[in-house]
Amino acid sequence: MSRPSPFEDGGRLSVSPRVRVLLTLARRYRIAQLRHAKGRCFSSSLALALEARRRGIEVELLRWRVKDTDDYSDHWAVRLDEHRALDLSSVQFDPLGRPLQMLDAYPSSFIDRRQYPASLFLDEYRRVAQHRRSRLPLAFLTLVSHRMWRHDVVLEFRRGAWISASLNTVRYLGRLAVLRLEGLRRRMDRRARQLRGEPNPQNETVL
Repeated sequence: MSRPSPFEDGGRLSVSPRVRVLLTLARRYRIAQLRHAKGRCFSSSLALALEARRRGIEVELLRWRVKDTDDYSDHWAVRLDEHRALDLSSVQFDPLGRPLQMLDAYPSSFIDRRQYPASLFLDEYRRVAQHRRSRLPLAFLTLVSHRMWRHDVVLEFRRGAWISASLNTVRYLGRLAVLRLEGLRRRMDRRARQLRGEPNPQNETVL
């Protein structure tokens, strides 16, 4: 029996021009090996979204909070339609690493799925990507956190979901605290390298 393609969907896959372009891009940006996937779900999703924009296609990103793991606290993918996502680092939970994933088939540890227009982040990401650094700058991640919070809170206020908006604000402040601690860690690491006479590497873990 032949091995199923990572893009198979039981014959139910729509092949509209938009879907065809996005699937082609998913083949390009898919991360096939688990050791390369950690921490790269957001940057790879943004890279696909940026390339899709160059082809006249605007996409939305999906973000889950992830519980019961110390490896990562959230997960990102590109929304294909109301039922499916293009998940470029799905090898973290799918041994076959299939980019095409049904939304209702995600692990139970993936919670609180939210949706964001990629346009919220793409202009800034385009400038960041020009430097070809593997590690996303903290200033960019701080901007992403702020725009996510603002997007979510506006929607929650419109629904009158005051408690949800408050909890979202608490999580946002928590993310800011984590980013500031990471900034301190990076400065200490750079200082330690300087004292040892070592160069500061540009290609480190993506956050």
